[in-house]
Formats: sequence, structure tokens, C-alpha cells
Amino acid sequence: MKIKLTSKIALIMNKLTIGLLLPVSTIVPMSRDFEQGLKQALKDQVDQDCWEVEFIPEFIGQGSRLRVEESIDKLFSYYHADVVTGIVSNMTGMAVAPKFERYKKPFIMNNIGEHTPNPEWFNPYIFINSTHTWQQIWSLGYWAVKTFGNKGMFVGSVYDAGYSFNNMLRLGMQAASAESNLSFSIAQITPGAKTADPKTVFEHVELFQPDFIFSAFCGEEATAFQEAYTNADAKNIPLLALPFLLQNFDAKDHELEIYTALSSTALLSNGESGEVFQDQTFYQLGKETGMILADALKIVKDGDWVEALNQVKVDSERGVLHINSQKPGEDNQVYLVKNTHTGNRKHMRRAVIRRLETVAIDDQALSDSLQELSSGWENPYLGI
Repeated sequence: MKIKLTSKIALIMNKLTIGLLLPVSTIVPMSRDFEQGLKQALKDQVDQDCWEVEFIPEFIGQGSRLRVEESIDKLFSYYHADVVTGIVSNMTGMAVAPKFERYKKPFIMNNIGEHTPNPEWFNPYIFINSTHTWQQIWSLGYWAVKTFGNKGMFVGSVYDAGYSFNNMLRLGMQAASAESNLSFSIAQITPGAKTADPKTVFEHVELFQPDFIFSAFCGEEATAFQEAYTNADAKNIPLLALPFLLQNFDAKDHELEIYTALSSTALLSNGESGEVFQDQTFYQLGKETGMILADALKIVKDGDWVEALNQVKVDSERGVLHINSQKPGEDNQVYLVKNTHTGNRKHMRRAVIRRLETVAIDDQALSDSLQELSSGWENPYLGI
């Protein structure tokens, strides 16, 4: 698809070709939202008399390394893209980073930070725009131990367990107390079912009696978990989660209090409440990437997009964006969000409670964990 931002009176027309890596999701329209946000920001901010912007979409399925590598080769070898962006997990991004160094072209990688990025695997051609979920979960784990006690429990499906959520929760808990202990329960899949049955985790919750629970369910499984939680004996145990747990569900006149986190460099007042969050994570990431590229267009000289991206300074709704892949999560502030959920997520009461302790990418315990052998899904979270 090509969008021409042109004018009949333009004397000089420059061209920017953007390759898009777009995964498929059955849970949220992540790629569609990202693409819309990107195009809207460029339309709003690019000088229409000077630049023609062309978009080349490449659909990468579930975002595996092989699929992404094939798309990168096509975008650079056939379409001669100047810049590549899109939604790719840090796991896949670390694997394909050498491709961009080989082509000497930049990649603005977007994700929610489901895998902890290891700067050693990146190079100067990789830039990361992310909500850095790995950092938020560390903060929630640290706060939960300080607030509720040393015994935490991670619950989710096999799919949800294939990311860095469990490890970052454990690291945050250990930073709060060396005596902390994290147990886990993975929901069973009934033969013939397409999704896991979250009700099966409550047997282990009853057994371990944790001080708090962290849930990584999303989509249909999130709805089933919330309904089961409201009827379980464990419903008084404090519940922490990713924001994607907050699906509509049959509350049966119950209220759920669910603690999530917001990562931002923007200044937010403690106790701020109301509809301060939009369910537009991937639209926002796309919009921010468009703002980054629009700023780079004002700076770029002689087609050196890497140098231009290194000079970009964008202040978004999340605050100042730091996209340096050597310092992911730099200067982020993490805030505790209390969600009072009565079943309809459009009418939740949400309040920013306080700013939380957080972790930097060069934290020693975190750095040590990144050197350990690990495995996990290559696709971005929700990219299924």
C-alpha cells in the first residue's frame, strides 16, 4: 500500500519506504491497530509537500524467527526499504538483529516486552519501542512481597508460561526479600478443548495458600479465570495481573480488585482515577513509531536513518521515548494501578495508587539471569 503525501506545487519530493512486520492475533487486532496508529501519526506530522511515504506490509504469522528473516530479506532485497518496523518479540528480535547489521538498515521493534531484552544480542541498527512489561512485573513482584508477604503464586496457561513473566516476578520478589518463594500452577487443557481450563489452577492455590497471585491469562481464558476466581475460596487473596486479564466476565454481583502496572516517564499524580487508560496498546505503539519516524525525517541527512534515529527526541503520551536497544527501559517510571472490575471492562474504576520501585537492565541479578540458558515462544504475546 502506498500513501502519497504530496502537493502539486512541490519542487522537491523525497521518498521514505517503510517495511512493516505484522503478526496475526486471534485475541486483539494488534497489527491493524499498530498500522493505523503509525499511518495516522505520519499523516499528521510529515511535511506533505516534501515527502512521499510508501508502506510495504509483510505478514509474519506468529512471528517466528524463520518467517521474520524471510520477510526482512524481501523488504530489503526486493523492495529496498529504508526502515523496517512492526511488532516482533524481543526473543525473535535478538535472533534477527544480525540481519539488520548486514543490510545496514534500522529496525524499530515494537512489543509489550514479554521477553526481557538482552542488550548483548543487539547492535546499533536495532531500536526498541516498548511498554517493557518485564520491568512492570518486577515492580509488581517487589511491591507484593513488601505489601502482602513472601509467598507468591504464578498462574497461567502453557502459552502464557513461555515468556519472561515468571522469571521477572521471581526476581522482583527476591529483591524485596531473600526469603520469598514463588510457586506456580499451569492450567490444564481438557482433551478436545482449544483453550486451557483456568479453574484447574485453584486446586494448587488451595494447596499452597499464597499471600498473593499473579495471573497471566488473556482472552477467553482470562474471562474463565475471573469467573472462577469470584467463586473460589481463594477470592480474598490479592490478585496481580497483566492488563490483558481485564476482559468482560460474569461477575455475579461481585467486584474484583486487580492490581496491574503502568510504565511511563510521564508525571502522574498519586490517586489519579477515572478512564485514564485506553485499551489501545498497539495503536499507541504504532502512533509513537510514526512520531519517531516523523522526527527522524526532519533530521536525516544523506539517507543515514540510523544516525537520525539516534538523535530523535519524542515526547509521547507515555512520556519521553527512549528507544536505544542498549538501555531498554531507561528512565522508566512504573506506577501501581488498582482496577475495581465488576464484569464490564468499559466501566471499571481505575486509580493510580503510587509509584513503584523498579529495575534497570544492568541490575546484577537481572544480568545474571540473562546469561542462563532459557527457552520460550518466539511470537509476541497475544500474537496467536
